[in-house]
Amino acid sequence: MNEKLIEEIIFSVDVPPAIHQEIIDADWKEGCGLALLLKKEKKREVLVNEKEVPICLPSEELGFIRWINRNTILVAAYGDENGEENLFVMNLNGEIIHSFHGGMATESIAVGKEGIWVSYFDEGTMGTGISTEGLVLFDVTGKVLFRYQSDLLDSPEIFDCYAIGKGKGSTLWLFPYTDFPLVLVNPKERTSRSYSVPEKLRGSHGLCIRGKFAYFFDPYNSNRELYQLEIGEQEPQLIGTLQGRARGLDPSESCHFIAFTEQQVLLYQVLNEDEYNFL
Repeated sequence: MNEKLIEEIIFSVDVPPAIHQEIIDADWKEGCGLALLLKKEKKREVLVNEKEVPICLPSEELGFIRWINRNTILVAAYGDENGEENLFVMNLNGEIIHSFHGGMATESIAVGKEGIWVSYFDEGTMGTGISTEGLVLFDVTGKVLFRYQSDLLDSPEIFDCYAIGKGKGSTLWLFPYTDFPLVLVNPKERTSRSYSVPEKLRGSHGLCIRGKFAYFFDPYNSNRELYQLEIGEQEPQLIGTLQGRARGLDPSESCHFIAFTEQQVLLYQVLNEDEYNFL
């Protein structure tokens, strides 16, 4: 392991070899713990801190899980053009509190106090309905609070939003295809700000912002490499590799990324004392 990274395994699949079980998605929040979406044989299961949460949903379609708060989780499917409900807010007893259609072809989901951010891949952005916005902020009931295309002027186009990551307060960072600028969106002020990023980082599938640094995971032609870049600069630094699929965590978290393979969930912390040094 690189000296700039701390790796911690926080979950491993523990079932008999005859039973096929793999991790589909995972989320971590200090004070809440670990939420897991698993595929066991052909069905999806939800575990919260290793306790099963019963779900009465078309589970084979589910692909995402996120914490809302310590008593509430979001599970979501990718969505289709039929407009059926695909985002489900539920308590830890599996009772659905809210459900709504969150667009088709979901790429990524991030949750903050401001609501639920959903980005979409090209099948959605080039399709019909709310997903053509590229990035949307919903409240927990499904009310649309912010639409990227409609509520911003002169912002970079989104044909596919490979990676998003929570910023300070209600803001969100995104890294959209095709030109891959690093974009900061403020939904309250209806503003955005773009930063150029070196070509080497294009195609990154994981993004985390801490202070004046951005961390990019798994760009094109890499093997799950993690790069560090001071925002606005053009010289990225390779700081290591992560296992499996990785996603940036909220700036309030101690760790920078959650990652998972089919069998394990890991947390990664980047050691960089200059993140919030603006002198």
